[in-house]
Amino acid sequence: METGEKTRYIYLGNNINLPEFRFTKGGVYFGEKIEELIKKYPLLGKLLIDTEKLPEFDANETLLEKLTDELNEEIKGGNK
Repeated sequence: METGEKTRYIYLGNNINLPEFRFTKGGVYFGEKIEELIKKYPLLGKLLIDTEKLPEFDANETLLEKLTDELNEEIKGGNK
């Protein structure tokens, strides 16, 4: 990827509503806001896959669902 280009990610988890953003399964996301959200919610980094690395990625649906559930729990816990 050339300098200055933003990493593009595809979201592979189930649809999820973060307090500040909504992710839809199969959606492609990029930009500073996405990078900030990955830092804030580390599990999100496991559900967002760099589109350039997607051909190498071995999707495990059960694991992706579990990670989505864990992220939902983290969000609920943070809103108390």
